Amino acid sequence: MIRRRFIAVAIACAAFVSMPAAVAGADDRQAAASGLIDTMIADLQAFLATDTGDVEARSAEIDRVLSTYFDMDTITRFSAGQYWRAANAEQKTEYGTLFREVLCGTIVRNFDQLNGLAYTPGAISAKGDKFVIVGGTFTDTAGARPPVAVNWRVLTREGQPPRVFDIEIENLSLLVTQKQENVAVIRKNRGQFGALIEAMQARLDAPLHSN
Repeated sequence: MIRRRFIAVAIACAAFVSMPAAVAGADDRQAAASGLIDTMIADLQAFLATDTGDVEARSAEIDRVLSTYFDMDTITRFSAGQYWRAANAEQKTEYGTLFREVLCGTIVRNFDQLNGLAYTPGAISAKGDKFVIVGGTFTDTAGARPPVAVNWRVLTREGQPPRVFDIEIENLSLLVTQKQENVAVIRKNRGQFGALIEAMQARLDAPLHSN
């Protein structure tokens, strides 16, 4: 369900500088969103410089990144589409836990893909009164992989710090793709939200699987 391209770039989000809680005009919003991405990339580079390959350390780092710099609650709700409203409280909690565990696990398994990547910031633009799009490019310093254009969709709500909501790779929204896959699972099972939970659990239980 969670694709390799999403994971490879999603892990490129970490930060060590907290952003201002209040976001006012468009210029301030863009500056806050850009600063968030810049510090996330810097933090990732710092972690990679000291990474020993320890799975537990990587898992802890990924969990920290998701907790601090992604709007995981909003992402989780969006990823289930219209079926989120039909789920009961217990299902929502269980799905949220599994979604996060699957995401963390897949990122950790693909962590080595980040070695040798360099990031170049790109254009920044406001999208409505809530989102800022921060562009950038990942380049393989060894030249073995082609450059990848990335747009970070950052939530910049008034009175709250900016948080990453979605990642677009070559203009493809990875969160929308994830939502479509999840909704397809539920629809194939006559609208049963529990089917998505079972699919997530099966993915988590699998010792090895493709992403």
